[in-house]
Amino acid sequence: MASPVELVLSVARNLVAKPDEARAVWREAERTVEITVAPEDRGKIIGRRGKTIDSLRVLINTAFGEENKRLDIRLVED
Repeated sequence: MASPVELVLSVARNLVAKPDEARAVWREAERTVEITVAPEDRGKIIGRRGKTIDSLRVLINTAFGEENKRLDIRLVED
């Protein structure tokens, strides 16, 4: 099975106009996947009213979350 980073990165690259600039890093201490995309693609990851990034959070928690241990996704600026 893929890792949370691979899953999030795969979905993110399919959403953005510049997939080569998409990066994802796992932060173990925070149990967070940090995504970096081109500035003009940030809105595509966030989505209207945050629905896209919220859906990504549900997806990784369904696939990789453990009971009482949630994963998070954070969009960071480069």
